[in-house]
Amino acid sequence: MQFFAVMPDKEKIDHILQYSLLVAAQSEDPYDRQLGPIHLIKYVYLADMDYAKYHDGQTYTGIDWKFHHFGPWSTTVFTQIDEALGSFGDEKKTFASRFSDEDCVRWRMDFDEDADAKLRKELPMAIRGSISSYVGKYRDDTTSLLHFVYATRPMLHAAPGELLDFSVMPEPQREKGEDYIPYMARLSNKKRKKLKRGMDEMRERFRQRMAGKKPEPYPVGNAGRIDAVFEEGVAWLDSLAGDPFPEDGATVHFSDEVWKSKARSGDA
Repeated sequence: MQFFAVMPDKEKIDHILQYSLLVAAQSEDPYDRQLGPIHLIKYVYLADMDYAKYHDGQTYTGIDWKFHHFGPWSTTVFTQIDEALGSFGDEKKTFASRFSDEDCVRWRMDFDEDADAKLRKELPMAIRGSISSYVGKYRDDTTSLLHFVYATRPMLHAAPGELLDFSVMPEPQREKGEDYIPYMARLSNKKRKKLKRGMDEMRERFRQRMAGKKPEPYPVGNAGRIDAVFEEGVAWLDSLAGDPFPEDGATVHFSDEVWKSKARSGDA
């Protein structure tokens, strides 16, 4: 594993948190404009993950992300949310949770063009692109967001309690060099026209074939009786498989080695 001793940059964290809420503020549905701490933390993580692909495993913020409760976690980000968004003039809502004794928190704001322009100058285009993509897709959909985050490569290569290693991210595909010429551009005008004629002829033959093909009649017949005799026959067939599985509860134990298994990381 490669870990880099870099202090977290709180200003960068603030900018990502603020920009995440700005992207959410552009949703047509008012309910989608609200983000909680769990969403904000994961969006910072995903921005760091995408950045690490192009920077030898180094994150943009310098955060030491940790595998905690089956997800990536940073106490630095969590404690920074109130300061980052409170100073940004965003609205904070607190309400009782149906699932725990702790209150739920949601942050929201109205879209601000001046704030958007300022953050566009502060954040690299790649970071803005990642945030726009992820927030635009998941917004406050906690379940879908967590399912996606839990299956990211840094998570799949770590065990609970460990720091996440972003050097496991696959190298991005290199763009084609300037000397690359697409196949069609390499053909002469005469050959391109000949190829196009051939494709047009194939499409026309396929169209004629489909137009002259009669649909096969749907088989209609006696579906059979579903009565006591039928149900007894089904029960007899089921009995051939043996006794049914007991419905009692059971406890399943997994070895700790499963966290670093090749099957889990996808390296098998």
